[in-house]
Amino acid sequence: MKKLSKEKKNILKLCLISFGITIAIFLIVSSLANCNPFLGGVLWGGDLPDEYLSFFQYLRRLILGNWSSLQFSFANGLGADMAGNIGYYLASPFNLLILLFPASQINLALYVIIIIKLGLASAAFTFLILNFFNFKNQIYSVFLGIIYGLSGYCIGYGANLMWLDGVILLPLIIYALIKGLVKRHWTLYIVLLACAIIFNYYIGYMICIFMVIAFCAYTINNFKDKKIFIQQIIDFVISSLISGLISELITLPTWMNLSNNKFAEHTINEGFRLSPVSSIAKSISALFMKNTFNGSPLLFIGTLAIIIFILYFIDNKNSKKERIINLVIGLVFLLSLVQTKIYLFWHGGQKPVGFPYRFSFIIIFWILLLAAKELAGFDLKKKQLLLASGIYFVVGLLVTVLRLHYGKYDMYMLVSLGLIILFSILLYFSDHKSFRFVLVMVGVVEIAISSYLMLDRIGMRSNIYSNYVTENQELFDHLPASVKSKRIAKNYFLNNDRGESYAFNYKGAEIFSSNNDPKISKLYANLGLSAYGYYYFYKTGTVVTDAIFNIGGFIDNSLPSQSISPEYISYGLRDDLKNNPILLKEKQYTAYRTDTLPLVFAGNLSNNLKFKSDDPAYNQNLVLNSLTQTQGNVLTYSPKVAKIKVTDSKLNQEKKNFTVTRTSDKAGSVTFTFDGLKPKETAYVQFGKDLMGFADPLTTYHVTRDGNNKPELSITVNKKDVRLQPQVKQLIGVRANQNGQVQIKWRLAGNKRILTSEVPRLVNINLTLLKSKISQVNNKKRMHLTAFRDNYLSGKINTTKNENLVTTIPYSRGWKVKVDGKPVKVSRTLDVFIGLDMKPGKHTVVMSYRTPGLLIGVITSIIGIILLVVFNVYLEKKKY
Repeated sequence: MKKLSKEKKNILKLCLISFGITIAIFLIVSSLANCNPFLGGVLWGGDLPDEYLSFFQYLRRLILGNWSSLQFSFANGLGADMAGNIGYYLASPFNLLILLFPASQINLALYVIIIIKLGLASAAFTFLILNFFNFKNQIYSVFLGIIYGLSGYCIGYGANLMWLDGVILLPLIIYALIKGLVKRHWTLYIVLLACAIIFNYYIGYMICIFMVIAFCAYTINNFKDKKIFIQQIIDFVISSLISGLISELITLPTWMNLSNNKFAEHTINEGFRLSPVSSIAKSISALFMKNTFNGSPLLFIGTLAIIIFILYFIDNKNSKKERIINLVIGLVFLLSLVQTKIYLFWHGGQKPVGFPYRFSFIIIFWILLLAAKELAGFDLKKKQLLLASGIYFVVGLLVTVLRLHYGKYDMYMLVSLGLIILFSILLYFSDHKSFRFVLVMVGVVEIAISSYLMLDRIGMRSNIYSNYVTENQELFDHLPASVKSKRIAKNYFLNNDRGESYAFNYKGAEIFSSNNDPKISKLYANLGLSAYGYYYFYKTGTVVTDAIFNIGGFIDNSLPSQSISPEYISYGLRDDLKNNPILLKEKQYTAYRTDTLPLVFAGNLSNNLKFKSDDPAYNQNLVLNSLTQTQGNVLTYSPKVAKIKVTDSKLNQEKKNFTVTRTSDKAGSVTFTFDGLKPKETAYVQFGKDLMGFADPLTTYHVTRDGNNKPELSITVNKKDVRLQPQVKQLIGVRANQNGQVQIKWRLAGNKRILTSEVPRLVNINLTLLKSKISQVNNKKRMHLTAFRDNYLSGKINTTKNENLVTTIPYSRGWKVKVDGKPVKVSRTLDVFIGLDMKPGKHTVVMSYRTPGLLIGVITSIIGIILLVVFNVYLEKKKY
């Protein structure tokens, strides 16, 4: 093995220093901000606690042998293709580190992965600039690496850990690109770019865009010969295409998956427009200390880097041509921040939900790269330095004045102005070694403090995760096998994680994922289940939706919300099941058996149903009757009218709507009482939509921490706490008390002074009719399953005239069906689920799933690898 040269050993040493210091700083600040799970904290950043934890539980099970769920999983909501989730969330090789941790400590594993990635990002940037530039003072290379790894983007979006692979790879890909252009060695570029796309296609796509920009910038700036320039273009295009081919193993199945759901949703961008003035203001403001999450790009990289970045464009030793090229790149980035179409182009044409400006890490990279070039041969000219500092100070002063005028001012703007002055003084005297050391140390302290301020907003103290996972896994393991063969729902979550079916390996009924099929969400919303686009909840299910969606059991947790942890959310619903048989009772958990239709049965292909807007009872009856080809409504609106009583409030009522207004600083309340029911009779109460917002444990935690722990709006049903999800009218399961009453109380406190909503309506349940409908199907029309795995079902069914095969298995192009050994066309039920046109008679049905595009993707990747070898052999014989 060839020994490393002295220069390479030095580069490796400095990279390791960047790696170590970045990790050390993050460990310290995350611990102080209660984000370190090893010390009882929760990193509530990105979607880590309410999405990724369960995704990684799925990955752990998959690697350890649950291979039938690789392509299709019934833990993915009602069931869905896994290509999109694997390609977006789970394809990074760093994820294998989860195997070092037990299932109950996946939260620790993800934290370790994050800190390792942040350290590697710092090391990668240090590696790049040390190979690009000859630093007179190498301490600057370490400092800039630390800034890159702890930038506003990496801290603010670091919990979206699948994006960090691209942050690590970007400096290395740029290094490989220049190596290809200069020495015509393209293999490293091809491999690294393919890795970026494979590890996370979304961030990889953004890097591909930047590669085109970087290629154009470098070749134009270093243009010498037309022939070489044309050859460089050809090599770049071929190399990039080979990278794309190699990545098809992941990208083609993912594309096929997304085209079946997310890309088919055209409403996500409707009405979305960036305000150029607001976007510019947010972008500039984001360059100062205490970067916020108010929709601004996460661009903070510290005061020193910005001063040096400005200095780059002022410094005459940098060629005019090069500076003009970078000004053009800067204009492209500016337009990306303020122009809607360009902004959407960076995000693949889709408006990002929750995390704007996801390409900001590329802008940070570009700024720091120019700062590195300037710092490398730091031949300081005092007048230019003062001009650069003055420009930054004037901009900061303007931002401070505007923030003060528009009411968004805080003390950190004054701190930022002071830091500009401090860094200017230190830079002015940086010819002296001691000042350089102080300069870098102050810069490190600044980035550390900024990291703490950002993490402090997304951290909370809690150590419940391990016990919660262990306890619930035991609960699900103890459920009868007959129930686990069906879907299961429950009324509680940790971290509001709607993907806990992944964590505990059961067939679920809800999901929160960027790759969700929006058609299912629309169906849920029509049935009164909270859903929108990328998520659907089953918290407000009914006995009718239980039957429709094959919900075989419902688990109730008697603990109130946040009683054991700020992360714990209990919705307290489904009292309509209190009279049902109990399957299992352990500690505070009670599992109720529910009556349900089979997963597959002979019925009606119920497409093009005319749903009524905001009428879940009607819509649930409509679906049930259509699928089962029966008549009669299980749910009917009761003529009973609630008695209303207000306390410390006044009530204004107009038809179905009313407004309750607090009349004093005391908490106000309005109480609705339905009476005349039989003792313990079950029913539903229909509430208006948007009555309550999403349960947000982090907000609740910070409110409690600040001493104001009173919720602004609370709802109780028969003195039991209830939480709702927004956006649809919902049916809440209730049971009358011994006096035949159902009492609902809404309490307004804190800053909540006025509430406008609909008067709750009582909905009766005809359980006898429901059982009759279900029995008819189960006794005569169900398909008797002979095999049932995530990706394979088989069974026997008997159909009569006007009957077809009906399922609640979500439709995907990957399902292939054979009836009596012959392939048949797959139709749909409810425009969402698999259905088959069937002839009368006895049939054997076999359903198997193969991820669309997987085989072609594998073949294409193999072709890409072969082309890589051929291209590499060809390049060995050719030079520019």
